[in-house]
Amino acid sequence: MSGATIIRNGNAYSTGSYREIFESAESAPKLRVYIKSGLKIYEAVIVNEARLEREEFCASKFTFTVMKDEVISFNQGDAVSVKYDGEVIFYGFVFTKKRDKDGLIETTCYDQLRYLKNKRTYTRSSATLSEVVNGIVKEYKLRGGDVAKTGVALGAMAAERISLLDVIRKGAEETERRGGGRYELYDDGGYLTLKAASNMRTGVLIDAHLAEDFVYEDTIDEGVYNMIELYNDTKRLNQRWVVRVSDAETMGEWGTLILSQNTTEPENALSDAKQLLEKYDRINREIVLKGAAGNTAVRGGSIVYVTMTMGDLALNGEIRAKKAVHRFENNAYLMDVYLDGSEIE
Repeated sequence: MSGATIIRNGNAYSTGSYREIFESAESAPKLRVYIKSGLKIYEAVIVNEARLEREEFCASKFTFTVMKDEVISFNQGDAVSVKYDGEVIFYGFVFTKKRDKDGLIETTCYDQLRYLKNKRTYTRSSATLSEVVNGIVKEYKLRGGDVAKTGVALGAMAAERISLLDVIRKGAEETERRGGGRYELYDDGGYLTLKAASNMRTGVLIDAHLAEDFVYEDTIDEGVYNMIELYNDTKRLNQRWVVRVSDAETMGEWGTLILSQNTTEPENALSDAKQLLEKYDRINREIVLKGAAGNTAVRGGSIVYVTMTMGDLALNGEIRAKKAVHRFENNAYLMDVYLDGSEIE
């Protein structure tokens, strides 16, 4: 059947010209990709591997390839909904189309967190993280979902050319520093969600039998600092004050690795600097579990249970994931899970 089109609920769905309409649920793929372009909704047939990347405080990225034919037609900005076993696992928008001589179109989509990369002048008086998120959702006409009530008041903020995502990220970090707990921001099927990290347990177990391979790296090249410098420019007095804390022992071992940040809260600068030093003054472990059995519950911020020995490192307990890459091909579904090494002693 060439150029077949099926109608469901009044919408047109195209399978493309190179594959028959699926005759039954048994022959249908578990992964379904729908593209809404104007008044039409196309059901895309995926060529090669589709990938869904979910990283903490980043827009989720979905990439797939389709064959161009006389039926399917879509453009940048069109909405894309992805389902696995009937559950919506991604809702976003087409950003990039890359074509080749064989008529294949490699398509890159992002969810609505991509629009939080826009940089603006941002000001606020005291507010909670929940209020910050809800305010941004309302002002920029995003689709809001379940936003947890955080309760801890944040300090006033005034910043030029700061991304909205960084506004929320900094609010989450400040909430955690002030004892309000850790929170994760993500898009849940098209709805902006803020959830307490303690509620991100998945119940997923990964061990040596459920993962094809692992990569384990120790590094001080990124995300490691043994001197914290917090400063504030006081324009009225044409002065700058600075608070510094450091670890002489690790400076002797690794050299001096400095994190320098502006702060608008001088009364909290010393305690904030000490907390940052405690967080970053350690070797950064990069651990990737490759080819694990896929589970759509896993994303950046999720908590998984890992039991595995990696040379001199033995894991047996709950660990937070920084990122998850889900790979779908011919009804096979595997994932690569990037663990948060800062949580591993």
